[in-house]
Amino acid sequence: MAYVKLLPEFGLAYNIEAGKVEPEAPAAGGVVKYNFKPINESIDKLDKYADDLMNSLAPTGAFLETFPGRDKSIYYASIWTNIFYGFIVGGIAAFVVVMLLEAGVI
Repeated sequence: MAYVKLLPEFGLAYNIEAGKVEPEAPAAGGVVKYNFKPINESIDKLDKYADDLMNSLAPTGAFLETFPGRDKSIYYASIWTNIFYGFIVGGIAAFVVVMLLEAGVI
């Protein structure tokens, strides 16, 4: 049987197999039995998401939560986003230059 010592000064231990607090058996020894399989599965899942996050820095890879065949979708989206913001910033810069020319500052 596996026990966890709760209060050694009072002789109480937790019986892992029965799920009860019982008087400590003389041969208990404070041994802990624990199944790490659910924790390892969670760590493996987090490891996959961490790898996916690192792969997102390169926009050409396939990601965990995307549909098949969308390997370069982030690459093309970034191109269109840069074109859009380029036109916006360029339009604002051209507007400022025209206003400064009309005001005679430049």
